[in-house]
Amino acid sequence: MKTHPVIIVGAGPAGIGTAALLSRCAIPSLVLERGRIGESFLQWPKETRFISPSFTGNFFGAVDLNAVTPGSSPAFRLQTEHPLGRQYAQYLSDVTDYYELEIEEDIEVLDVEIEPSGKILLSTYEGELRTRVLIWAGGEFQFKKAIPGTIRVSESYKTLPTGRHVVIGGAESGIETAYNLVKNGSSVSIIDPTEPWAHEVSDSSYGLSPYTFARVRYLQKSGKAEFISEFAETISETEVRTRYRTINLEHPPIDATGFDIENSLASKLFDFPNGYPQLTDRDESTKHKNVYLVGPNVQHEKAIFCFIYKFRQRFAVVVSEILRRWGQQSPVIADYADKGFLLDDLSCCDGECVC
Repeated sequence: MKTHPVIIVGAGPAGIGTAALLSRCAIPSLVLERGRIGESFLQWPKETRFISPSFTGNFFGAVDLNAVTPGSSPAFRLQTEHPLGRQYAQYLSDVTDYYELEIEEDIEVLDVEIEPSGKILLSTYEGELRTRVLIWAGGEFQFKKAIPGTIRVSESYKTLPTGRHVVIGGAESGIETAYNLVKNGSSVSIIDPTEPWAHEVSDSSYGLSPYTFARVRYLQKSGKAEFISEFAETISETEVRTRYRTINLEHPPIDATGFDIENSLASKLFDFPNGYPQLTDRDESTKHKNVYLVGPNVQHEKAIFCFIYKFRQRFAVVVSEILRRWGQQSPVIADYADKGFLLDDLSCCDGECVC
């Protein structure tokens, strides 16, 4: 049985970013990925782009919003402002190569057990692995919510037939879907009782991003989109019913209601009292010691770390705690803090833009 000091599950931005920081702190880690590096981004529809912009401002202390390390920039590497999924996966591969990270692809973690000694045992099809520290960076894209009678968009929006469509969910992915459908000649009804298109907020974790609001305006001007602030009460093969209307279907409704990592092994590693994993102030599981979470599902009260520029600020929180427990220190943590890659004082995470 192979033993590693730290094992990270998931080779997306959270897993790669944390592994790069561990490498800089001279802590070896093994990253296990069930697919390929950046697998979630490789599964995005071909047209899907980042809603957060990439821009190279590193020389002036403004690190690219989509970078997972302070010294890199997707904008510089890819020469694009809103990367496509497959482009961003290439950036993650470049970071992997630069830091010479140890990653095993096509390795699915089947089970996790905490041994009496405190060591953590991971079972895979390739055998068992043991570690002192487990960092869950499994992401969320592969764990989609499922509404009976609906479909999900996979390879491309162009694979959907032209006609009238119904989209369940009006957040980022719902507006993205509606935007591409209308561009391709269809009309669309967007159903969401929370009507995110009607509320402007400073923190895009609680509403739509400016990039998506531009698409809302496009849809409104097109005359081919209707926004329905109701709950889809019943869905059949022929119709969708809300409280006040019935929409006859030409095509199956499209589910754009997000993801749920409780459908993954994360449900065994963390408690989910309010729909989010319960964590200590160091992003450690309250259920198992030496099990940490990094990525878009990290949340502390009002602070939701669901964008890369947010959750990358917690990599150093986790790594500094590992160093502390092992009686080690590293100047890299201070360097990360200087570059805006460490946020452990959450009192700043509660405010609105004044204008």
